[in-house]
Amino acid sequence: MQTAVTPSLEPPSPWDVPAPVLFNTWKHHAGAIRHRIHTAVNAGPSALPGLAAELIIVGAKLMDLYVGPFTPAEVARLVVARLECDARLEASVFRSWVDSQGGYGMLDLPDGSQWVLRVADEVDRHIHLHPGRWVPQTRRVRANVLKTAVMTLAHVGVHGGDPLDRALVNRVRQQYLGLSPVGRDLDGDQGLGEVIELLR
Repeated sequence: MQTAVTPSLEPPSPWDVPAPVLFNTWKHHAGAIRHRIHTAVNAGPSALPGLAAELIIVGAKLMDLYVGPFTPAEVARLVVARLECDARLEASVFRSWVDSQGGYGMLDLPDGSQWVLRVADEVDRHIHLHPGRWVPQTRRVRANVLKTAVMTLAHVGVHGGDPLDRALVNRVRQQYLGLSPVGRDLDGDQGLGEVIELLR
């Protein structure tokens, strides 16, 4: 039997996810989203339409957002190290383990977060990673709430204003996302105010 070779785990930045892990940071990593907002703000007004276009990847459903301290690269490294220690890193062994667990495996990380591992079909990324649902260090978020929070914070970062101003939020929703206005209370509208504070 061939010994598994540990892949290089040195991505260009802490926000990039190294192979063999597949991890959608737009849907699942609050720190990476904050970083992306900051990048757009630094690029100025012309970056805002492009940021809105990137948000298409978020989709339209509920998602689990990791809010803990580890960067995407650190999460991937910790997961890979754990799988390697348990002799489950090699693709075929990983697939067998996941299949034996009913289609997904679970791992805990040192910050108390829990992660769901599934099999990915990418050529060089066979570990599909998601934060666990209703576990420490995660927040359940609706897609349109997340998109609104991102675009509101980016708009305010470029143009100024209060991200909790309902009139401003509604202008941003209409201009960049084509969404209908929110009601009178941002916190009552699926926790929008809370998500804006989370991503500040």
